[in-house]
This record gives sequence, C-alpha cells and structure tokens, in this order.
Amino acid sequence: MSSGNRAKLQEAVDACTWHAEILHEDLAEHGDHRYDAPYVAHLDRGRLRLLDQMAYRFTKLQDTIGQQALPGILELAEEPLPPETPFAQKLQQLERIGVIPSAETWRELRETRNAIAHEYPDQPEIRAAVLNRFLQDVEKLLAFWIQIERSYRSLVA
Repeated sequence: MSSGNRAKLQEAVDACTWHAEILHEDLAEHGDHRYDAPYVAHLDRGRLRLLDQMAYRFTKLQDTIGQQALPGILELAEEPLPPETPFAQKLQQLERIGVIPSAETWRELRETRNAIAHEYPDQPEIRAAVLNRFLQDVEKLLAFWIQIERSYRSLVA
C-alpha cells in the first residue's frame, strides 16, 4: 500500500471514529426509549432533532466505512479485488478474513439506512417500527465499526 493510500485510509478511520463517538453519545442521550404509534404521532422537536442527528451520523458512518475504510483495509490486508468487483463480493472477502462480522448484517444495516430516509408521516405504526429497528441497528453498526477498527489496528501494528 502506498503511503498516500495509507494516509487516506487513516483519514477514513479517523472520520469513522468521529462519527461513531458522536453516534454513541447520541444513543446514550436517547436512552432506552422504545416507540409506539401514539408517541410517534406527537414527537416533540427535541426528540425529533436527536433522532435526525442520529440518522445523519448513522448514514455518515456507514457511508465512510463502505466507501473508504473497507476498500482501504482490503488493500492494506493485501486482499485487494479488482475495482469492478461487486461490493457484495468485497463484503464476503472482508467477512472471510475477519474484518467484518457478517456481510448479511451489513446488508441489513443498509436496509435500515434506506428505511430511515423515509418519513411515513401518515403511518405512525410503520414509523414506530422503523425507529425501533433503527435504534437496535445503531448499536449493531457501532459494534460493526469496533470490529473493523480492531482489524485495522492489528494490520497497521
């Protein structure tokens, strides 16, 4: 790996760490609250702002992991695949070498990311279900990142 690519990977890891730290703080601020349709129909602005921020950080963390950190780690691990390789194959390779816990979990996290992008203003039951899944998946994404970061640290040690 060239020194320039190594520096880009370090920048990506630093960005992911930043997003993960903020997301972890937001999750702690949010607490263990779970949502139901009546509550979701009348969310207060403070709670809505917190959920919006969490959704933003979730998206930023997942995008930075997928677009920058994982490809760089594949290269660092001397497991690069051709650029035209589908991302699903890259995920399978990363799972095989122990960088990520599960390619399937990554796909599930992408589904959650897509679901939180929709508002569902007239469907509070769906909105509540999406928010509850999102909160579970925030914890999954943070755990996912911790494993990736550990793999990265062991490769650069």
